[in-house]
Amino acid sequence: MADFIVLKRPGPPAREVLVNLDEILMVQPGQNSGSAILFGKDHLVNFEEDLPTVIRRIQTGPYVRTDHG
Repeated sequence: MADFIVLKRPGPPAREVLVNLDEILMVQPGQNSGSAILFGKDHLVNFEEDLPTVIRRIQTGPYVRTDHG
């Protein structure tokens, strides 16, 4: 079962996306505002939520869970 959190990608257009908790390698402050999540060696994605909000959501949810059988 995978756990996801919902975060907002900056736009235009801004959009909500599911972020797989198992794929997160590191969370850091964004360059201008918000936060950035490293998913792989060269895969850094920016989000509108600030660093404390992202950390809180990773730790406490709310989570979206998928059950693969």
